[in-house]
Amino acid sequence: MRIKQKVRICVDFAMILLMPCLMAYSLISGKIHEWLGMAMFLLFFAHHLLNLGWYRAMIKGHYTAPRIVRTAVNMLLLIVMVLLAVSSVIMSGYAPWDIKGGMAFARLAHLASFYWGFVLISFHLGIYWNRMLAAKRMQKQIKVPFKYILRFVFWIYAAYGVYAFLKRQFASYMFLQVQFVFFDYGESAALFFADYLSVMCLFAVIGHYVSACMNCLNRRRK
Repeated sequence: MRIKQKVRICVDFAMILLMPCLMAYSLISGKIHEWLGMAMFLLFFAHHLLNLGWYRAMIKGHYTAPRIVRTAVNMLLLIVMVLLAVSSVIMSGYAPWDIKGGMAFARLAHLASFYWGFVLISFHLGIYWNRMLAAKRMQKQIKVPFKYILRFVFWIYAAYGVYAFLKRQFASYMFLQVQFVFFDYGESAALFFADYLSVMCLFAVIGHYVSACMNCLNRRRK
């Protein structure tokens, strides 16, 4: 495996691990939340540097339905992450900069973009799962009976993600129907991460099967 591929895998998995940690504002201090957020943006920037070929290829070739979906998700995610970065800078209380004004807008933009970012990153992961070198190697190493058992367990956990999505009011925060996040400071960390990881699994599964269906339709048209 080339060094660039190893770095890409490390960056991608670090981003996946950071997302639920960033959601756990009630379990960590505000200062840790901000520094983790800065780490997330550095990883996001590194992810794009490692995938510059995707941008160069945007103006080339024919846009099939799967490619349109992937491009739309990637562009939405880029917009959300930029909005998240800008709102983070405005709201920052610890980082070494101070931008006055726009605090009310920044707070709402940060809230909505954070939940949209969580969903879109999970969906993005599902779309590109089969293209990830680490995922391909992992699937080859797992024996067939155990592979189906793991897949079934993953589906059950993703199904639980529907309940967690509703329980955690994702839609209300994404569409700003609720403009203040309720934090339960006495909540178990294990339950918190179990819920948010299940939501991540849910949208990864949705992204994976949306991509699979699009690819199937595309092959039939050919």
